[in-house]
Amino acid sequence: MHEGDKAMSKIKEVIASKGLAGFYFDDQAAIKSDAKEDGFIYKGTPKTKGFTDVRQAGESISVMIITDDGKMAYGDCAAVQYSGAGGRDPLFLAEDFIPVIENEIRPILIGEELDSFRRLADKIDSYKIDGKSLHTALRYGITQAILDAVAKAKNTTRTEVVAEEYGLELELIPVPIFAQSGDDRYTNADKMIIKRVDVLPHALINNVSKLGKQGEKLIEYINWLKQRIYQIAGDDYKPYFT
Repeated sequence: MHEGDKAMSKIKEVIASKGLAGFYFDDQAAIKSDAKEDGFIYKGTPKTKGFTDVRQAGESISVMIITDDGKMAYGDCAAVQYSGAGGRDPLFLAEDFIPVIENEIRPILIGEELDSFRRLADKIDSYKIDGKSLHTALRYGITQAILDAVAKAKNTTRTEVVAEEYGLELELIPVPIFAQSGDDRYTNADKMIIKRVDVLPHALINNVSKLGKQGEKLIEYINWLKQRIYQIAGDDYKPYFT
């Protein structure tokens, strides 16, 4: 170490805590089969491993990294709505995966210098248990906490850390926000339009009765949405449709 250089912060502790996700876990196989909508829930028998209901509360794990100089960084492990469907990782239940963080990940992170997000993220992304990569939710949340920790160690922002380590140029422009309507895709589209959301609408169309056998209900919805935007916001609001 050269004179005047400051020692880099190190990871002192890693803590995992159960939380709730912003949305819900839906058993897509059951919804495509015989589950029926009943208000906001679905009545039917779960068909995907781990589900106790067709729609149940989404779970998350908050990851906290404490550094040896007393700073704390945060990340949230969260999975997709249709966990366990279409080749996705299994249902992300906190009680199943907190032990993975505590027994597998915590030991390999404690003592690590917070000198490089990319180096530490690669350590997590390449880590395998019984030949399998970590659940995508774990990789997402743990590397998120690592990024926050590296940024705090360097007294900079997470954006600047990513730009520096991946050779990117910073652009001071807003990032387009993509909104989700859930099942109530008409009323919630109005809310998006009033707030002039950049990208819309992530409408929940999860079975053929909402899509139409030939896609006719989706086409009808898109045409309605186009007219609704003009009715509410006029012709100077031009969001992306996706």
